[in-house]
Amino acid sequence: MPKPYFLSRPSGLYVRFRVPDDVRHKVGLRFIVRALGPLRGDSARLLAARQAVALSAVFDRLRKGDGEMAGIDPKKLIESAERSLADGSAREWTGTDVQIGGVRFGSVTTHGAEDTLDFIATMKAAVELQASLGTPSPAEPVAPSPQAVSPPAVASAGPKLSKAIETYLADLEAAKRDRKTIIESRHSLRILLGVIGDVPSSTLSQDHARAFFDAVRHWPSNATKRPQYRDLDVAQVVALSKANAEPEPAAHTINKHRQRLSAFVQSLLAARVLAHNPLKGIVWMTEHAADADVETGRAFTTEELQAIFDKDAFGAWAKKYPHRFWGPILGLYSGARVTEIAQLYAADIETIDGVPGFHITRRFKGQKIKNKQSKRFVPLAKPVIDAGFLDYVAEVRQAGHERLFPHLPNSTGLGFGRQLSRQFSTYIKKRGVADSGVGFHAFRHTFATLLDKVGESVEAISRLTGHWDGQQAPSTLGKFYIHRETIPLRVATLAKFATGVAVPKYRAAQFKQALNDF
Repeated sequence: MPKPYFLSRPSGLYVRFRVPDDVRHKVGLRFIVRALGPLRGDSARLLAARQAVALSAVFDRLRKGDGEMAGIDPKKLIESAERSLADGSAREWTGTDVQIGGVRFGSVTTHGAEDTLDFIATMKAAVELQASLGTPSPAEPVAPSPQAVSPPAVASAGPKLSKAIETYLADLEAAKRDRKTIIESRHSLRILLGVIGDVPSSTLSQDHARAFFDAVRHWPSNATKRPQYRDLDVAQVVALSKANAEPEPAAHTINKHRQRLSAFVQSLLAARVLAHNPLKGIVWMTEHAADADVETGRAFTTEELQAIFDKDAFGAWAKKYPHRFWGPILGLYSGARVTEIAQLYAADIETIDGVPGFHITRRFKGQKIKNKQSKRFVPLAKPVIDAGFLDYVAEVRQAGHERLFPHLPNSTGLGFGRQLSRQFSTYIKKRGVADSGVGFHAFRHTFATLLDKVGESVEAISRLTGHWDGQQAPSTLGKFYIHRETIPLRVATLAKFATGVAVPKYRAAQFKQALNDF
C-alpha cells in the first residue's frame, strides 16, 4: 500500500503518494497528489489512509493487466449511502456488487452511522483517485438495498475562529490564569479576528499570521479610549492608524502579541484543530532584543528629583495613602519596578545577617516577577531606614495587614502597581516632568545611571536590580537571590548611591488612621 506523505501549502493541506515503478508507465505519473481540503489532524490522516487503500487496489488491478476497470458507478453508491443517512431510522446499510475500479468486494454492509460515513469517504476517495489516473467510471450502477441509519454528527473543519477564541479564553479563566494574561490575550485575539475574519480555525495560515502582525505594528496606543478610534472596528482602526502615520508600538509590545498568538495556536495544535503551526518559519525578534526595548528610557535629572520630593508638594500629594509616600522612596533607592514595590507583603521585609531588606519574589497571592533574574533580596539603603521605613512596617503588622500597601487594588488583574504608576505619573506632570513615557520606571534608570557614574560594574548593579542587559549570561545573574555571601557587596554598592536630594521623614503613626480605616 502506498505511503502517504503530507504537504503543507499556503492553499491548504495535501497528501502525496508515490506511484510504484512497475505501474508508472501505465499511470504516466511519478506521484499522485490529492487535496485534503479543510481537514487537519486525525481526520486528514484517516482520509489519506482511505485514499491509500483505494489507490493500492487500482495499482493491483493495473498489475493484472485489466485496463477496462469495469464495474458499478461508485458515485451512485455514494449517493445511495448518503440518502440512507438522511432517512435517519435504521442502523444498517447494504450495498450489493460493490466494485472499486476492477476490484470486486461483493456485498458491503455497514453497521451504524459512523461505518456508513467511513464507507462514503472511502468511495469518494476512490472516485477522486480514478479521476486523477484518467480511469473512466462505469455508467450503469447496480442498485443497492439501502436501510436508514441514525443521523451522525457532520464532520467539520474545526470551530470558527470566534468560537475557538471564546473556548480558549474560557479555558484560561477555568485554569485561573493571571487576570492580566486573560485581558491581554483577549485584546490580541480580537485584533486577529478583526483582521482575518471569522474563518474556520483549522485554516489559520502564515498569511493570516503576517496580516495579524502587520495590524499590531500599526495599532495606535490607547485606541479604545481615543475618540477618533474607539468606535471603529479593527480593520478601520488599522487603516486610520496607517493614514495618520501613528508611531509603531515598542518591540516589547509586538513581542507580547506574538507570545499570546503563539499560546493560542499551541492550544489549537494540542486539540488537533491545526495539523501544523502557521507561525513556524516566520522570523521573530529575539526575546532579549524585545526585552531590551522595554528597558529603554531615561533617568530623572537632579532638578526633577528635587521637584518630585519637594517637602511641601510631596507631603500634600502623599498624605492620604502610604503607597504614595513610600513607593517613590523605595523606587529611588532600590531601582525596583513599580509592581515589585506595590505587591510587597509585610512578611517580605526581613533582616538577614544583620542587614534589613526586602524580598522580591512570588511567595504570596497576587505577586508576580518578570523573570527568574528578578527574584532577589534587596538591602534597604540607609536613607530609607533613616526616613523611618521600618517603623511603618511595624505599624502595618500591628494593624493586622498582610500587604505593605493595602490601598493598592488588583481588581483588574493587571497588577498592584497599576494605580501607583498612574497616580505618580499624574503627580510628576504637575511638578514639571512632562516628557512622554517618563514615569515611575525612570527611578530604575536613575538608580543604574548614578551607580554607573561612580564606577560600579554591571554585575554589581544587576545584583540589586535583577536586570540583565544582554551582555551577561543569564546563568550568571540568575543565580543571585539571597546568597548571603553577596549581601555585603550589595550594601557596599548601595552606600555609593547618592541622589543629591533629601527625601521626607516619616512621622510615627502618620498613616495610622488610613491603615485602621481600610
